[in-house]
Amino acid sequence: MCNACDEGFMHVMRTLQGRRDVLRGIGGGFFATAVTAGGATFAEGAEFRFAETIFLAHRIHTMDALNTVVDAIAVRAGRIIRTGLRKDIMGLKGPRTRIVDFGDYTVLPGFVDPHMHSNFAGLRPWLDLGPFTTATMDDARQKIRDAVGRAGPGSWIQGKMLDPSIMTGLPFSREDLDQLSPDVPVFILESNGHNAYANSLAIELAGLTSDTPDPPQGRFVRGPDGKLTGRLEEPPAFQPFISVMTSPSPTELVGFLRADMDDAAAKGCTALHDCGIGGLFAEEDITLIQGALGSEPRLRYAGLLVSTHYEKWKEMGLRPGLYSPKLSFSGIKAWSDGSNQGLTGYQREPYLNSSNRGALNYTPEEIETLVRSVHADGWQIGIHANGDAAIDVVLDAFERGTAGEGGHKLRHRIEHCSILHDDQIARMKALGISPSFLIGHVHYWGRAFQDRLLGPERANRLDPCRSALAGGLRISLHSDYNVTPIDPLRCIENAVLRDMNEGGGVLNPDECITPMQAIRAVTIDAAWQCHLDDTCGSLEVGKAADMVVLERDPTLVSPDTLRSIRIHSTWLDGQSSNS
Repeated sequence: MCNACDEGFMHVMRTLQGRRDVLRGIGGGFFATAVTAGGATFAEGAEFRFAETIFLAHRIHTMDALNTVVDAIAVRAGRIIRTGLRKDIMGLKGPRTRIVDFGDYTVLPGFVDPHMHSNFAGLRPWLDLGPFTTATMDDARQKIRDAVGRAGPGSWIQGKMLDPSIMTGLPFSREDLDQLSPDVPVFILESNGHNAYANSLAIELAGLTSDTPDPPQGRFVRGPDGKLTGRLEEPPAFQPFISVMTSPSPTELVGFLRADMDDAAAKGCTALHDCGIGGLFAEEDITLIQGALGSEPRLRYAGLLVSTHYEKWKEMGLRPGLYSPKLSFSGIKAWSDGSNQGLTGYQREPYLNSSNRGALNYTPEEIETLVRSVHADGWQIGIHANGDAAIDVVLDAFERGTAGEGGHKLRHRIEHCSILHDDQIARMKALGISPSFLIGHVHYWGRAFQDRLLGPERANRLDPCRSALAGGLRISLHSDYNVTPIDPLRCIENAVLRDMNEGGGVLNPDECITPMQAIRAVTIDAAWQCHLDDTCGSLEVGKAADMVVLERDPTLVSPDTLRSIRIHSTWLDGQSSNS
């Protein structure tokens, strides 16, 4: 047997062995493991002779270790009991078995977005000033003027998605916003979630003066004269404004997050991984998520709890793993730096035409202390690091703070891991650290990084998927919603093409990956990073029948049409989530 086949065979056998107890719980009968020519199956007792549902399709990509393609799957109690050829699987058809035939369509495991944020759900009613809807900064100014004209007594102008790095025109200043809205408070959030802007009335209502000290891990930016400029850096600097501005009710927030979940399911997602649970309302964020999931969730939800409330999570007795049906916690999240396009990502060298290298949100010693504590408590750690210098600091912290164990067992992650060098990839491999890439950086901001922010050489190191894979790392692709929309097919296309939306061209074609590699990064490898791979991410015996049905096979179409493939339906536990 060849090495690859031997490795795949052993993977199947280990999988079957590890899931025997899981399958016992499905019906209480006796199970013995076996491998058949038509796929993997369990030999069942007589009471489990038939499948509840048999799914048929022209091509079903299981995304197992061998990328096996089948055309039939048998399911019982929401779990896969056998995969293989149609002629073999139909032997499990009983008098009550439901047959679902997708015809010429292609089936994949349900997509997993391994890094998004529920905290952005409350922004749904805010004024959209982003580049996807607003071409220039002057257009954004006109939207603010129009909103001021409609504003009632006591209201705020709340804007979202602003991005001066790819919107032409001058950025906002405090004086600028004062002219646009002298009598209505204004708070504008950049799409990256790390920078914001406020006018004088908003600053006054927030209780800030030039003498107000910066909050921990945040900055009230001041000019050469020491006066507040209206620019705010990092979420702790936003809190004085959030505490006084109008906000949705808890019922409205639940509705907004449920709408986000519905949108994600419509894009083929069967699992979302929230990288900042507790960042808005601490433990109340958990209540919000449970409310949005409801009694019949349309997807699985997992996430990282924010490190700033770590003592609170310990007081609550929270541990890694399942918290409630369809909700689990995988680890703890921290932010080492800010946003590269927002000029706050911490770089080895200054940004172009600048002496600014960005900034760390914590000292290296604080990051190491956090890693040491969280790792010792058995939690996975996901640390946001955009700039290459920030990645250096985080790797140092992992190296010293994990007592030589690395992240191999707990699957520690670096979030975004944007400007990544070969020497860092080698360190990550040795430490058992994996990257999750915000691949939309390449498509939406590639030209800005190349021409205006970092220069061609450093921009070529942006989200180096191929190098990371060649270096032995498991990677994932994410949206960082709402920085970019949740859309795994678009993420796949971005990673395959690395095309730049602004001005065209390809950002370092040597880092393009194949469609199959990109699909793994939004299915099984994403699930693995999120500690969900025992349940979903691949269509294998013992796992949930979480599937997305596509009208075309993404491994066979022209790469520039990947994002336009129509999604026929999304299935969770073998039930359609489209109804």
